[in-house]
Amino acid sequence: MKQLMQMAVVILLFLTTGLTAEARSLTPVEGLEALRRSFAGLSDFTAELTQEKQLSIMKKKLVMHGMIRFKKPDRFFMTLSPPYSGSVLLKDTVLEQRLGGQGELQRIVLPPDQGLAHWFGAVARPVTSLPPGMTVRAEQLGPVTNVVIRPAKGGQLKELAIVLQHDGTVRKLTIEERTGDRTVMTFRKIRKNVGLTDADFRLE
Repeated sequence: MKQLMQMAVVILLFLTTGLTAEARSLTPVEGLEALRRSFAGLSDFTAELTQEKQLSIMKKKLVMHGMIRFKKPDRFFMTLSPPYSGSVLLKDTVLEQRLGGQGELQRIVLPPDQGLAHWFGAVARPVTSLPPGMTVRAEQLGPVTNVVIRPAKGGQLKELAIVLQHDGTVRKLTIEERTGDRTVMTFRKIRKNVGLTDADFRLE
């Protein structure tokens, strides 16, 4: 899969620039720093979303479409269209979700160290070393940077793969869980720093 993705990127570069590009390996710290810098000049963004979810207990892949919004330092909103309709709103450590148009509202309070404000406070500082137990692989291919993160063992997340464009825009996010579940999110029509307000982050 990784080879196919790299081949697609090379073809795209050839079609748009007429030049080929060679992949350049980055150190783990350079990879995390590239990821950190991608958020440095970002105050908010909105994008269309295609989410492909492969559950370990199912052969059929679930394909969902929707949109997301994000606003620093602690707002995130995602809504999915039918037939898998639902909405998720995260305000720092408070997660609210509603499945279906008229589904019951569920509310979960996360630990402080898992809140958005805490995470963005951490990535505001330049990266000089890896967190204990974390491994990172990173490479740059023309205007595209691929960063693959494996956090310390013990959590539910096994691997996180991120595809960044040269302007810091996240184009694809792949999440692999230790249960065997795999989620791929692809973003389109991304708009950055459009002036989103708190009114754009509400569950109806």
